[in-house]
Amino acid sequence: MDNYSDQIFFTIFTTTLIILLLVAAIIITLFLSARKQAKQEMQLAQAKLEFEKELRQVENEVSEHILGQMAQELHDNIGQELTALHLTVQNQKMDHPQQSDSFKTLEVHITHIDKQLRLLSRTLNYDYLGHIGLFAAIQTQVERVQSLNRFHVICHLPNGPSNLSKNQELMIFRILQEIIQNALRHSGATEFSIQVQNAGQQFSLTTQDNGKGFDPDQVKKGAGLAHIEKRANLAGLTFAFSSAPGKGCRYHFSKIEPI
Repeated sequence: MDNYSDQIFFTIFTTTLIILLLVAAIIITLFLSARKQAKQEMQLAQAKLEFEKELRQVENEVSEHILGQMAQELHDNIGQELTALHLTVQNQKMDHPQQSDSFKTLEVHITHIDKQLRLLSRTLNYDYLGHIGLFAAIQTQVERVQSLNRFHVICHLPNGPSNLSKNQELMIFRILQEIIQNALRHSGATEFSIQVQNAGQQFSLTTQDNGKGFDPDQVKKGAGLAHIEKRANLAGLTFAFSSAPGKGCRYHFSKIEPI
């Protein structure tokens, strides 16, 4: 009887152990499968992120190439036409000295257009930006905007080179150009400020206009704002935007981590 009881106990114990082992095996298999799937999903998401970043980089390179060609065309072709026009006016003044005063207004306009053309050509040229640095490029942009007499620009720039990479410098400058262009077109502002902080490994750029502004919750994010955000992300910069009716628009960018 004791042997029979022992056999029943042993059978139950063995069966239970086998079931527990099977359950443990199933749980381990499911855990490893879930972990493998999570890893694959993470790798897929990372690959997608890298692809999008690479695509944006290619788009930026193509854009910069086109802008460079445009800058060269402005400098070479239209610049030559303006020079020819200026010489023509000078010749007319020599041939008709009694009418020289009537040519003064035309000369002023030609000189103004030539200055605008040169400033615009410089701000479009990547090689020029890389040569003079971010802060000098921003100053050139400020001079160009000031000469348009649309709004007063208040600009505070630090001395020396920035602590950004060349790619980040280019991105932040193109972003600033787009913000200024949007302000010129839509803000109705009379003042536009640019504030740059560049100390140690910290960098930030803040712009503010005193224009009409808008309620971001009531307006769908446009392509311009989305483009600015994409460029900021591509450059590894944080981006914050705020606006309100009658309060203008404020943009803030800062470096996420040391280069």
